[in-house]
Amino acid sequence: MFDFELVSIGRLLLAVVLGGLVGLERQIHGRPAGLRTHALVCLGSALILVVSQSLGPNVDSGRAVAGIVTGVGFLGAGVIVKSREIVRGLTTAACIWFVAALGIAVGQGLYAIAAASTAISIGVLMLLAWFAPRLPSVIYDCVHVGGCASDIDIIESKCREQLRLNGFRVVGLSNRLDKQANTASLTLRLRARKAGKTVDLSRLLIAIPEVNDVSWGE
Repeated sequence: MFDFELVSIGRLLLAVVLGGLVGLERQIHGRPAGLRTHALVCLGSALILVVSQSLGPNVDSGRAVAGIVTGVGFLGAGVIVKSREIVRGLTTAACIWFVAALGIAVGQGLYAIAAASTAISIGVLMLLAWFAPRLPSVIYDCVHVGGCASDIDIIESKCREQLRLNGFRVVGLSNRLDKQANTASLTLRLRARKAGKTVDLSRLLIAIPEVNDVSWGE
């Protein structure tokens, strides 16, 4: 029994180290779930497997693994944030799911597989973080323009043309009219592959005679 506990402690420490290495990369990139979160998720997964093994053949390790996967799913969902068309936290959620699987491997004594998986995952995170931004990608944004209600059609037409010339495609449009103040506000949802700087585009939009104000974002 003492030998089993000694080996188990070694597995738990290894789980903390490997999970922490993955979490360190997330920590460096300023993600909310960093070194401590990943280390604890990996440790917890390994601990569940170790405890299930200590209970003997009466406990199905497969159920323990299924429970880990289910629990980590809720934790991963907590780090995903959606803002308009932009979704953040997917990579961190995937890392949390991965370190849970890593803890399972360590808990089962698959040290070589666990070490190799850690090295591969860190390689993927670091190399692809450098490579991914260099790939062509679609971006989304949102611009608000305001002016007189009587000029709303002119504002829309001229804004669409200026946005088109700067690489943006209008994929959604909404407007708000204030009869009493005689003002109009247009919200244009945009899509682009390679677009100009929003600061420069703001100057072009505000230069339209009928436009009184311009703002970006939700």
